Amino acid sequence: MTRIVLRRLAIAMAMAGGVLLLSAIGISLLSMLGRRLWSAPISGDIELLQMLIAVAVACFLPLCEINDRHIRVDIVGTFLPALFNRVLLAIAHLVLALVSGLLVWRTALLALDSLTYNAQSVQLGIPQWIPQAAMLPGIAMLGMCALYQGIYCVAHDVEAAASEGDSL
Repeated sequence: MTRIVLRRLAIAMAMAGGVLLLSAIGISLLSMLGRRLWSAPISGDIELLQMLIAVAVACFLPLCEINDRHIRVDIVGTFLPALFNRVLLAIAHLVLALVSGLLVWRTALLALDSLTYNAQSVQLGIPQWIPQAAMLPGIAMLGMCALYQGIYCVAHDVEAAASEGDSL
């Protein structure tokens, strides 16, 4: 049940990220056309693209984690027993959950500092706390998905070890 809820939330977040990415593509296209056809690009287009892409990436991460689709390098893992590989995978998920928690904390502090000091983008004067705060749900959701995956791997390893012990 938890996995279904997390997966649906991750899909919704990824769809929002997709809308942001399409918006960034549209802004880039309009700016390039304006530059080529009328010598009038969108002012601050690069700032907008940076902000939109940062938030979009944060939105895509939870779906990647809940589907367990992160890149792995299995050079050493091919020589190790399957149980050891599962333990390493569980540790990796739990470490990702911890790192995600740290990122949420530090990004929230960054957004609060940006709000307190009225930090703005250079060209457009967009308050920087807005995209920083917009990244928080994606990073927090990444942490929840990683924690779930880590706990699931540990529980699955305990079940696998118990069933292997029964079969001996």
